Amino acid sequence: MKKIAVIANNRDYAEHIAASLEVYFRKQVRFQCYNTAEIEAGDGLQEDYVILSAFTIFQQVKKKVKADAKILIIDLTLSKHTLKELHKIPKNTRALLVNIDYRCCMEVITMIYNCGFKSLELVPYYPGCDYDPSIRIAITPGELTLVPQGMSTVIDLQQRLIDINSIYRIAQAIGVEDPLESDEAKAAADLAVNFNPQMDRLLGENSSLSGQINTILKLVKQGIIITDVNGKIYLANEMAKEMLRNRTELLIGFNVAEVFPEFSSVSSGLLSNEQADKLITINDRQVIVKVSRVEENEYIAGNVIMLEYFEEAENRQHKMRSKIRGYGHKASYTFDQILGESRAIEETKKIAMRMARSESSICLFGESGTGKELFAQSIHNYSSRRDYLFVAINCSALPENLLESELYGYEEGAFSDAKKGGKIGLFELAHKGTLFLDEIGELPVQMQAKLLRAIEEQKILKVGGRGLIDVDVRIICATNRNLQKMVEEGQFRQDLYYRLCVLPINIPPLRSREGDVLLLMEKMKHMIGADYRLGPDAEYKILRYGWPGNVRELKNVTEYLANLGKSVISAEDIPVFQSWHDATLPEEPADASDTDSGEPLLRVPGGRGLEAFILREIEAAQRQRMHVGRQALAQKAAEQGIFATEPEIRREMKKLSEDGYIVSFKGRKGSAITEKGLAALRKLEEK
Repeated sequence: MKKIAVIANNRDYAEHIAASLEVYFRKQVRFQCYNTAEIEAGDGLQEDYVILSAFTIFQQVKKKVKADAKILIIDLTLSKHTLKELHKIPKNTRALLVNIDYRCCMEVITMIYNCGFKSLELVPYYPGCDYDPSIRIAITPGELTLVPQGMSTVIDLQQRLIDINSIYRIAQAIGVEDPLESDEAKAAADLAVNFNPQMDRLLGENSSLSGQINTILKLVKQGIIITDVNGKIYLANEMAKEMLRNRTELLIGFNVAEVFPEFSSVSSGLLSNEQADKLITINDRQVIVKVSRVEENEYIAGNVIMLEYFEEAENRQHKMRSKIRGYGHKASYTFDQILGESRAIEETKKIAMRMARSESSICLFGESGTGKELFAQSIHNYSSRRDYLFVAINCSALPENLLESELYGYEEGAFSDAKKGGKIGLFELAHKGTLFLDEIGELPVQMQAKLLRAIEEQKILKVGGRGLIDVDVRIICATNRNLQKMVEEGQFRQDLYYRLCVLPINIPPLRSREGDVLLLMEKMKHMIGADYRLGPDAEYKILRYGWPGNVRELKNVTEYLANLGKSVISAEDIPVFQSWHDATLPEEPADASDTDSGEPLLRVPGGRGLEAFILREIEAAQRQRMHVGRQALAQKAAEQGIFATEPEIRREMKKLSEDGYIVSFKGRKGSAITEKGLAALRKLEEK
């Protein structure tokens, strides 16, 4: 004879359950009744089968149950005899349904409605809740002590009976072939209301189909739970069990509202649309819970509940976003691909790497052709957002109305040419990734306010849309304009400037990258398969050139020379300098013997030489009792259109010092012009 433990909160109720079951299993089973306090105080249960009436009881006693014990959950139903009292209540009557808690109230309400009493308006009442005092009728399944005072009519449905489906499940577990063999058992089963739940029939009538469903559930990466109309869990895949392992080790047979208190209304079968999706926290991770009804022949048969980790859903959406707008939103470059060995470019790369680890906005300042987008892509690929999209847009390439719809997207019907279904914007496309705003200085003033709001609130509004969309985007912008000056002139919003330029990075021009011109040229030649070499005079011109178009211009010149088809390039083979940028070319070095009075001639291409410029600036600073160094001279040279790098200025100053035209001091004292230098400068100015 098999031994079965029956556990309830109190022994009386456990004995009531056991007495109800003995009608069906008297000769095959011996029941041992316990209350939860006895189990918690004891050393552990020895029975191989354990019958429970509630999820909370399982949570209390699970550590005292043998690991291989079979746990059986019973379902309760109403008595046909007691339901007759409900026919006496007039239609459309409001009545309290009294039970121990909200879930139990809704469970009984659902049973009463399924028995055909849908014309009654049943209001759940349990200890501690408020109710409408105008309601004078109360209905309860044996919980008379909980009925509030003042009720004119109280209908006791008495303690619920064990559902016949539970009887069959217990029989199958313990190996009893026919639990309704005796007349007494048949009479007891006939007294219980058999709702024949649709989910029982849908999943149970075909064992082969049930097996196929279980196989499919194992393959699904989301957690899946299937319940009946009352919320009882029928099926749960391994993913659902894994996600809920810290809430319960056992799912099948319990009510879903016990496992998910966030979804208490699922147990009632009256799930509303507002409650269909929730974001809840399980084991410190955010989980999306989606509930869908299962309907058959206009009746609700149960619910399908899908569980998915929020970050995994985000990753899946991320992979699909690029397909919505097409491919191409990807950062291809890394810092290793930014070529150059000069101190200027190496320091800039180190700064950019440090900035990449931050989440703050970055603004890249630099002349056209310096490689600002290369830096933007490299920063993205070095950041924590590297696995998400890098979305770039040129703010000067589109008119204002198109720029707005590109950035924020639009809803269907927002304007006459709007696509059916609308369009996702670049902000939304870049969610969790990086949005690169090139030529930010060209952004129309009217668009600046909307961009500021999107950055500050991390929300966007589509053109023609009504609801705000949350976005998590890191902004990198780039410009070759002086944004501070634009702010002073009212062309750029000051508040937006400070939002964008949290981390400013200056990209050095090619003329400031000593030693990089020839290195880059060799790399470019290798990339295009060119094998020419530069003659000494050609190399001199290339090194002395200011490169106002920077790396982009150097690339064009490299390709031009490759197409000449010559193995050795001379100075005469570089006509692009003379035709495009003649004013920036220095003259060839003058012969040292070409002098007036034994002094070296100051070379003056076009009337303004680097040596003359240096002498003039040092003399002007000296008159104002100020010091001027290499950095200040390089900045002033750029302002006056003289293309000279800091290293070039250093070399020229060293030569002027060796020849006695200036005296250079250590530290921050700068340099001073000598009498010899003043005399040479006056002669130059007389010419």
